[in-house]
Amino acid sequence: MSDLTRVHEVLDAVRADALLKHGDTAAGFLWPNELDWLTRFEVMLDVVETAPGAPFTLCDFACGSGELLGYLRRSGRSHVDYIGVDRSESAIALAREKFPDARFFAADVSDARFDTASLACDYLVINGLFTVKASLSYDEMWAFFTQTIARVWPQVRRGMAFNVMSKCVDWERDDLFHVPLDDVARVLHALAGRNVRFRADYGLYEYTAYARKQPAPSAHPRAEPAQNASVPVLRPQLPTVEKLVPYLRGIDDRRTYSNHGPLVLEFERRIARELTLEPGRFTSAASGTAAIVGAVLAAAGRARPDKPYAFIAAFTFVGTAVAVEQCGYRPYLTDCDAATWTITPELVTAAPDFERCGLVVVTSPLGRPVAQAPWSAFSERYGIPVVIDGAACFDLIRRRPADFVGSIPVAFSFHATKAFGIGEGGGVATTDARLAARITQALNFGFHGRRDCSSASINGKLSEYHAAIGLAELEGWNEKERRLYSVAAAYRESFDATEHAKSLHTAPDIGCSYVIYEAETVAESESVAARLELAGIGSRFWYGNGIHRNTYYRDAAAATLDVTTCLAPRLIGLPLAPDLERAVIQRIVETICLESP
Repeated sequence: MSDLTRVHEVLDAVRADALLKHGDTAAGFLWPNELDWLTRFEVMLDVVETAPGAPFTLCDFACGSGELLGYLRRSGRSHVDYIGVDRSESAIALAREKFPDARFFAADVSDARFDTASLACDYLVINGLFTVKASLSYDEMWAFFTQTIARVWPQVRRGMAFNVMSKCVDWERDDLFHVPLDDVARVLHALAGRNVRFRADYGLYEYTAYARKQPAPSAHPRAEPAQNASVPVLRPQLPTVEKLVPYLRGIDDRRTYSNHGPLVLEFERRIARELTLEPGRFTSAASGTAAIVGAVLAAAGRARPDKPYAFIAAFTFVGTAVAVEQCGYRPYLTDCDAATWTITPELVTAAPDFERCGLVVVTSPLGRPVAQAPWSAFSERYGIPVVIDGAACFDLIRRRPADFVGSIPVAFSFHATKAFGIGEGGGVATTDARLAARITQALNFGFHGRRDCSSASINGKLSEYHAAIGLAELEGWNEKERRLYSVAAAYRESFDATEHAKSLHTAPDIGCSYVIYEAETVAESESVAARLELAGIGSRFWYGNGIHRNTYYRDAAAATLDVTTCLAPRLIGLPLAPDLERAVIQRIVETICLESP
């Protein structure tokens, strides 16, 4: 952005003077009177085209003392997830004093160092910021206007509204920003195409512009796609740029970016310590899928013609099947236990093609850890290698590592969708030092001590950049985990007041990456999913309807899959984020518990 120092100096001085003279009133924030202030609030909210009562996130940019939030609450809009942002520390202090339970923060969006991701919202309104120009020239104010709009627009998921002074007046005031409508239209057309409209019908000497990220609903509303939901099913939160800067500066100084650099080695040491493992027993990987591949190649090698099958659960994410195929195995889909949702040694040995089993990959379903003991006994008895796909299990395994980490390798995913996330990455834990060394070798072109490929392998190493994120994530992990468990507790409290309390699955029963609603029937599941979608609330069947329902795997060898077929379409993933508010959770629960019309 170009230098806006003078613009800010002038506008900040005008606003500070008004607040000093008039206090926390309409005049204190440059509005002529209270009535015009309230009129503008309602006109701004005309940008919202969410179903009545459905929750959404609203960013009030240049919020002043947060009076819009007061207006929302007085008018019964308690379902709005509000974010207030302003340059003025004084205004934000007033806002926090009036609304201590709301989110307010002071920020200068024109500062390139400011992370605009904190503004992410469904709707953003800018009320009055572009109406007063004081002693600024038109060109200075135009630059401020266009650069601000361009900066905030990428963080808006659905729509934005702002007002400027009109040119269609008896006379123009030199201290106000009167803008030709066509000029604003050209700016918005470049951002939103034809999804733009204007209002000038509310009796003031201004107009309000609206821009949308998608076409407005038709006269016959229908449910919007879940990916456009105002409450997304998952809103990950990774370390901020401020937390990463010290690590990134170290990378710049050392100019080591990959190949087991110092940050990767430190990250591996720290994870091993979290899992009470000896150094060298945890190997990082470029992804969760790569972690499974490395574990399989190290524990079992590539498939043999007489043992071509890797037995895996049909009830899991398709990545498990993809990983075993990369090692030459053909996925053999087995059913899961109705209570634990995972495969058991008994289900594997009862399968018709068990004699051709060369590998078993046991999924930890939805972050629920798998005990080592029964699978160690199985592997020892039948001589079949076992790998545990513990993708989302980090939080629960960390609590009881003695039960869940042993000689059988456990592969983790640290994808952004996981509670412990580094963007993209993973790793493998084992108590077996020799196996850990083979895993490292399998993920590094088969190199071991020298540049000679001496085993089946891939290039699956973690980069220094992702290790930096991992180390920063570890710094804040205890607090992040606490917040996720608080969200899980809030869900349980809300469900406990309904008839559906037993239908909820949260941490610590499953991993804190998920909140799951278990419908009694597929029909109920479809009805709940439809209600959530109509209300603008995201949901997801994390494993779809099972691997066997994917086009590529529909002809895969399989045992009888009665439990999976019944279970998969009934487990609905509900919205989850470390900062998911109780009011939003309550709205989600109320939507689920509504009776079908």
